[in-house]
Amino acid sequence: MTVSRTAALGCWLVFTVGPLGRPAVAQSVAPNLATGYLFPTDVRDARAIWVNPAGLGLTREASVYAELGVGDPGSRGRLRQINAGFNSRGLSLGYQRDFLDDGVRGTTLRLGLAGGARGLAAGFAIARYGGSGAHATGWDLGVTYAALPQLTVGLVAANLGQPIVRGLRQRSNFIPGLTWHPGPVPAIAFSTAAHISTDSVLSYAFGLSWRTTGTSRWPIEILARMDTDKGLRRSAFALGVSIGGENRFGAVIASPGDVSRIDAASVYGLVTREPTTRRR
Repeated sequence: MTVSRTAALGCWLVFTVGPLGRPAVAQSVAPNLATGYLFPTDVRDARAIWVNPAGLGLTREASVYAELGVGDPGSRGRLRQINAGFNSRGLSLGYQRDFLDDGVRGTTLRLGLAGGARGLAAGFAIARYGGSGAHATGWDLGVTYAALPQLTVGLVAANLGQPIVRGLRQRSNFIPGLTWHPGPVPAIAFSTAAHISTDSVLSYAFGLSWRTTGTSRWPIEILARMDTDKGLRRSAFALGVSIGGENRFGAVIASPGDVSRIDAASVYGLVTREPTTRRR
């Protein structure tokens, strides 16, 4: 199994809000872009190292990706994040570079490892934070399980070790989630997740995705996500589309909960390869 040497390089211009709708500018660590549109139970390529490391072990695939995020699109747009990574049969490495306010720069390196069999997968990721005033290490653990052919459940334990980054402690938290495919053909998927601290529920996220089926050379996927606070009040929306199968390119627009403006727009690139059976 090999991955094309030419990585799909793209731009993922995504709203600068954290997972489940919390503003990134108020945090010492900006959330990875993938956490704004993927769920712990619907990712199984290299981006899983940021969302749920168990996803790295769901299929024996190899993948590489690249993303670029910009806030406030238009003439006042600002580069916010660049990240990239790869996965090879459960062994993954991810890189993230953040451009925060007041000239602050941040770098995050992640090393992940996962494996799975018969619908159950588990994995972990080690995060090393660097850049302006940040030198710390944290851990994430994740599991997913195909409870039914149409239902996948999962759980992530994030920020184990509670690293202190730029003077702020990253609190341990838990993210349970599920993805449900209502029909025999997985064209439509409903996903949900909750962000829970050690003493309370912080926020929720709900998502819907649709993907064309059949033998189309350029399959299309459309996704929509709504984030809420713990009182189920809307905090953010995201709408995206991607084209392609193993070689995929996509775009997303995002807005705050009141849909008063577009916070960001983006494109991304992803290349995946799955193993083929060979006879000797």
